[in-house]
Amino acid sequence: MRRTVLAIGGAAALGAAGSASAAFVGAYFDSYAVNVGGANYAVIDAYAQFNSTADTVLSIFNTSISNVGGAAFHHNDFNTFSGQPGSWAVTACGNIPALGLVPTNDSFVLIGGPTSSTNTTSLDPSFTPATAAVPPNNAGWFNSSPPNLQGRVDPTTLRTFIGRFVKAGTSTAASLSFAFNMGFNQGAGTGNQFAYNNGAGRGPDFVVAYVPAPGALALLGLAGFAARRRRD
Repeated sequence: MRRTVLAIGGAAALGAAGSASAAFVGAYFDSYAVNVGGANYAVIDAYAQFNSTADTVLSIFNTSISNVGGAAFHHNDFNTFSGQPGSWAVTACGNIPALGLVPTNDSFVLIGGPTSSTNTTSLDPSFTPATAAVPPNNAGWFNSSPPNLQGRVDPTTLRTFIGRFVKAGTSTAASLSFAFNMGFNQGAGTGNQFAYNNGAGRGPDFVVAYVPAPGALALLGLAGFAARRRRD
């Protein structure tokens, strides 16, 4: 597996009340190649990056997601195992290596947590159908059980995993285009905050190369960042 860590882009978000150091930093992408069942795949994992161990992602919304270059997203889940179109729901992920059913080369979205049926991420009504070849414009997803803190950042990396995007083959001809808005807080009893929140719009459009050559510029498109805190 060749793994290339991509650059973080961002600016400080407004801190939570009573915790000025808590802030959303930006988007983080990890691009790498995998081999599953003798076939090669290119993978981009997307994360929300923060600077406090209390930061907790609640939702992703108003997205715009596509593969620049026209490459289709690849799925490998319980749906495809039964001959149906793959699902973007992380709860459809399987982990039965003997059957070749693994999340390693499956495209899905999530708000942290496990890649299994126990994950509490739900797709918004805007994410219809869940088996769309490309996520619908303005599609969103959220943690349906916020008290479980599933969306809290990893205490070491300060990141929350928000999506895996896979394409068959490892050619760099295609790249991922990803724009989103996000809701987050610092746990129960804290005010909600919004990153990239600009009304009905969405944040900057990232264009990220699949498995770029070493030293290549991975983050190709970057715009300004904004965040707003809602006082409840």
